[in-house]
Amino acid sequence: METLPKIVIVGAGRIAWHLSKRLKGKGLPVSQIFSRTEENARELAETLNTAWTTNPAAILPEAEWVILAVRDDAIQGVASAIAPFVSKALVTHTSGATAGNVLAGCFERFGVFYPLQSFSHEHAPVWSKIPFCVDAALEADLLFLKKIAKIIGNLVYHVNDEQRVFLHVAAVFANNFANHCFSIAEKLLDEHNLPFELLHPLMEETIAKALQESPARMQTGPAARGDADTIHRHLALLYQHPEWQVLYNSMTLDINPNLAIGAIDN
Repeated sequence: METLPKIVIVGAGRIAWHLSKRLKGKGLPVSQIFSRTEENARELAETLNTAWTTNPAAILPEAEWVILAVRDDAIQGVASAIAPFVSKALVTHTSGATAGNVLAGCFERFGVFYPLQSFSHEHAPVWSKIPFCVDAALEADLLFLKKIAKIIGNLVYHVNDEQRVFLHVAAVFANNFANHCFSIAEKLLDEHNLPFELLHPLMEETIAKALQESPARMQTGPAARGDADTIHRHLALLYQHPEWQVLYNSMTLDINPNLAIGAIDN
C-alpha cells in the first residue's frame, strides 16, 4: 500500500490480540488500543509496542480505520461512545452475527471485517486458511478492506449483511455444535475408562470427507441406515444422561424423519 493507514483497535479480547499481531506482522502496525479495561489495554499495547487508552475522547483523531473487536452485545454501545471522537475514519466491526448497518447511525463510513474462524489464546491461527468476509457502505472502503484482507490472509469474500447472518448460523452448526458433540463423546468415553484418542481417526475421516464431498451424501450411521434396533439400544445406554438422549433422538430424527423410534426405554 502507498501509505500505511493509522489503525485503532477497540477491544483487547481474543480477536483483538490475534488480529492486531497479524496486522503488525504484515507491516500494518496498530497505532492505538482502546479498551474500557486498563489492564487489558495495557497488556495488548505493550505486546505491540504501541499506545493505549481507556478514554474514548483520547482515541487518535487522525485514525483512518477503527476496528471494533468487541462482543456482539457491546458493539452499539461502544460505537455510540466513540462516535463523537471518530468522525472521518472507516469503522468496522468483526462480528458475523451483527449487521454492518448497526453502525450507520454513528458513522458515515462503516462496514464489516469478519474473519470466519474460532479464535483462542492457546492456538495460533493459520491465516492463509481463514476466510475474510468483508462489506462496506462505500465502494472505496470495500476495496480497502479487500486489499487489507488479502495482505493478512488469502481468502477474501464480499458478504452482505443478509448473507453473513446465515453464514454465522451455519458456522455455529459446523463449529460450536459439532464441538459440543465431540465433548459429549469425550465425556461418555471417560465415564467408561476409554481414551478419547480412540475417536481421533474417525473424527479426522469425518472432517476430511465433509471437506471433499457434500456432507449430506457422506452421512452414515444407524439413523441413515434406518437401524431402529441399534438406535433403541443407544438410547437405553444413555439413561443416566436424559439430556443426551433427547439430543441423540432429535438428531436421529433430523437425519431420518421416517424412523418410528417410539418411547425411550431406560
